[in-house]
Amino acid sequence: MVYNRYEIFYRKSGNMSQIKFFALGGLGDTGKNLYALDINHKIIILDSGLQHPSGDLLGVDALVPDISYLESRKKDIVGIFLSHAHDRNIGALPKLLQSFNKPVFGTAYTLEMAKDLLKEQNMDINDYQFNVVDYRKKLSFKNFKIEYIQTTHSVPLSAAIVIYTDDGALVYATDYTFD
Repeated sequence: MVYNRYEIFYRKSGNMSQIKFFALGGLGDTGKNLYALDINHKIIILDSGLQHPSGDLLGVDALVPDISYLESRKKDIVGIFLSHAHDRNIGALPKLLQSFNKPVFGTAYTLEMAKDLLKEQNMDINDYQFNVVDYRKKLSFKNFKIEYIQTTHSVPLSAAIVIYTDDGALVYATDYTFD
């Protein structure tokens, strides 16, 4: 299995927090956005996109990220956090949820579009946990907090996602438009 992996280690007061960032898709591609952030062995997934193939891949409907690493660590996954409702950011969500049923977070519009994707795959949306987030309201988890911040984009209710750790804040700002 080949995937891009970036590791960042922080030291604070003699204790070592471990923060790892994994790009399982999206880098060098227009699409397949799927990133994982491992904070002290708890994983959050940022987006779950697909890529539409070029014309030379006849018979291929979509390209999706390789999620075998996530499947091997599914017990450590806290949730899937979606930034906005483009296919390149939510299109692979049905595949992820079929592999591991974890809570999904996003704005109301993004989650409605995600639910439509599941319905297209004949998946029962009632089998999954969808959590509508409010901008600027922090969600608390064991080792971190997450906040959605409003951005402007070509789809409604898009967001940047801020992950607050004991060692500082990380900002996931995918596509956005200056308006």
